[in-house]
Amino acid sequence: MRKIKDLSIEELQRIMDEVKVLRSQGLSYGKIVKFISDEHNLKLSKATVIRWCKGTHNPFNRIRNISLEPSPELAYVIGVYLGDGSVHLKSNGRYVVKLKVIDKEFAEAFANALKKLGIGVTIGFERDSTRVDRHYVEGSNKSLFQLLTGSRKRLLSLARKYPREFLRGFFDSEGFPVISAGKSFKVEVAAVNSDLEVLEFAQEALEELGINSKISKLYSRGHRVVIRGEEYSSNVDMFILRIFHFNDVQLFAEKVGFTASRKSEKLQMAIGLKGNYPSAEAVKLWLNEYEKVGRTYVKRGKPF
Repeated sequence: MRKIKDLSIEELQRIMDEVKVLRSQGLSYGKIVKFISDEHNLKLSKATVIRWCKGTHNPFNRIRNISLEPSPELAYVIGVYLGDGSVHLKSNGRYVVKLKVIDKEFAEAFANALKKLGIGVTIGFERDSTRVDRHYVEGSNKSLFQLLTGSRKRLLSLARKYPREFLRGFFDSEGFPVISAGKSFKVEVAAVNSDLEVLEFAQEALEELGINSKISKLYSRGHRVVIRGEEYSSNVDMFILRIFHFNDVQLFAEKVGFTASRKSEKLQMAIGLKGNYPSAEAVKLWLNEYEKVGRTYVKRGKPF
């Protein structure tokens, strides 16, 4: 049987209204408890019903009311959540939305979006000897928690209203510039995710902005991957979305882009070299600023 904490804000309000109507019709508190239990599979105490009917307790006093109407900030939060963001229901009843990332600018952008939705946030920096140090953002709100973990159809419908902001959040999480500086100089943008539906939605949002892309499988479940020097076996199929035509990459930089300077500066420099220099010269100038570490290029003198 469900408890009050399991209800959405909307369902809780409907049941409270129903309780008051039943009381106005002359039902005893005990009969109201039984009716609600049978009708809604909800465990409700007689004392709670009495307090609701007499107006001595309102559970909404403990719930911060925020707007979940379509907005640029909500679209950005949805994009981040479908990438690096996470949600947690704490044992103390807090409905937490959280982000841990390398880039401070990204963390600040996510924090600002939550604040504009009316959610208080905690921002900090986490040092960890076993992995890269990260900035974190944490906010708590039941309505947002239930939205993010609820209907995928509703979530994407809200994000669709603001495709640019959704894409910014998603690519801030999952996207990165892809530079090839060998015999030729190539510039692409990619995003990797195990959820094919999310990538297909991102592809549709890019198309609305006139940006073409292609989705393909990166590797299958069971593939051996190396993360921070450790080898793991992937437990999911992984897919990649690629923006590979140069004019589409330019449009992406103009209309979407990256919040983190680490990614933004890399993409802008690569576009500038690709658009203004012969390939061999572009490669030379690029290697003056960036060195290859593993499969990617990092700015010389920087740890990542």
